[in-house]
Amino acid sequence: MADVFWLEIHPHEGEQLLRRALEKWGFQCQTGPGRGTVLIVADRPDPRHIPSAALEILWWVRDASPEEVSDVLARRPGWVVRQSMPLETVRAALNHVQQRDLGSDGWLRQMLHLATLDELLRLILVRAEQLSGAKQGAIWIRQEESFFQRCGEGFPEAPISHSEAAELVRAGQARLLCPSAQMGILRLKDPTGDPEHYLGWIEDVDDLLINAWNLETSLTLSFRDDLTVARNRRALEVDLPQMIREAATRAEPVSLLFLDVDNLKALNSRFGHPTGSKVLTHVAIEAQRLIRAQDHLYRYGGDEFCIVIPGTTVSGAKIMGERLLQKLNDGPVQMGEISVPVSVSIGIAAYPIHADGAEHLLERADRALFRAKAEGKGRVVLAEIGES
Repeated sequence: MADVFWLEIHPHEGEQLLRRALEKWGFQCQTGPGRGTVLIVADRPDPRHIPSAALEILWWVRDASPEEVSDVLARRPGWVVRQSMPLETVRAALNHVQQRDLGSDGWLRQMLHLATLDELLRLILVRAEQLSGAKQGAIWIRQEESFFQRCGEGFPEAPISHSEAAELVRAGQARLLCPSAQMGILRLKDPTGDPEHYLGWIEDVDDLLINAWNLETSLTLSFRDDLTVARNRRALEVDLPQMIREAATRAEPVSLLFLDVDNLKALNSRFGHPTGSKVLTHVAIEAQRLIRAQDHLYRYGGDEFCIVIPGTTVSGAKIMGERLLQKLNDGPVQMGEISVPVSVSIGIAAYPIHADGAEHLLERADRALFRAKAEGKGRVVLAEIGES
C-alpha cells in the first residue's frame, strides 16, 4: 500500500469518508507530516502549512483562488482539490502526484509550468535520488565561467570550473543538464542501477529548464546594480518578502545586515568620485566573497548595502559582519600610490526575533545601523529585542 501522511489543519465533516475511500483505493494513512506525500485538510491552501519534510502535497480545501494555488504549487509540488468535488478527484490527483509523470503531457507540465528554476531543480533532484537510491545529490548551475551549487547536499559547495565539470561528466560522475546550453550538472552520491533509467528522463524537461533559466537570467540582469557585483534595491524588494515567507514555513530565521560605507562623501571630496566608486565596488566584492551561495548581497542605494542570510541567527550574522569589518580594515583601496582606508558601519536585525515581516526587518536593521554610526562608525550593532 502507498503511504499518505494525513495533516489536518482545519476539520471537515467529510474527512472520515475520505479516509475510508483512501483505504479502499490502497492508500495507507499515517497521521502527521512525513517524508513523502502529505494530504493537507484545510480551509484554503496556505504556504505556512507546508511541512518541511513533505516531498509533494495534495491540498484538500474548501476553496482556493488561482493566486493561492500558484503560490503553494510554486513552493512544493502537488495538487489542489476542492472539498466540494467528488472523492474520485482526490484519487486521480494522488495518482498523478505519486507517479510523478514528467513526460511531455505529464503532471509537471500541467501543474508546474510556471515554477521557478529552483523549484524545478529540487523536483528533479528528488526524483533522481529516489530512482537511483542515492544517499545524497546536488545540482550546479552555470554562471559565466563556473558552475555554482544551487540545491542539494553531500558535496563541497565550492564553484566548479568548466574544465572540472567536463571531466566529471566524462568520468560518469556527473550528468550534464540541457547539453546544448550546458546549463548545469547533476551529481549523485552512491547511485545504483542504470544511469539512463534514473537520469535519462531529464531530457523530457530540458525545454522547461531552459525557459526557467532564461527567465531567471533576464530577471537577474534587470535586478543587477549598475556599478557593483551586488543586486539592486528592486531585487531586494522582490526577494526579501519571499525569503521571509519561506522561512516562516520552515520555522527558520532570516538575518539582515544593513551596511553603510563610512565617510564616502569625504572620500569623494578628497580623492574624487572615481575613488568613491572604487570603494563601493571593493566593499561589494569583499562582501560577496564572504557570503555563502544561499546568501544575497544588494546595493540599497548610494553608499548603503544589504546582506540577507537565510537560516542564520543574529549571532551568526554578527560574526559575518565582524569578519567583513576586519577584512575591509586590513585591505585599503589602492589609487595609484595612495592607500584609501575603507570602513563600514553595520546594523543587524533578524526575523522573527526582531521583526514580523520584510518591511519591519529593514526598518529594524536601519535603526541599528543609525546607532552604529552614532556610536562612532566602523562597528556592528544589533537591533534590540522588544523595541517596536
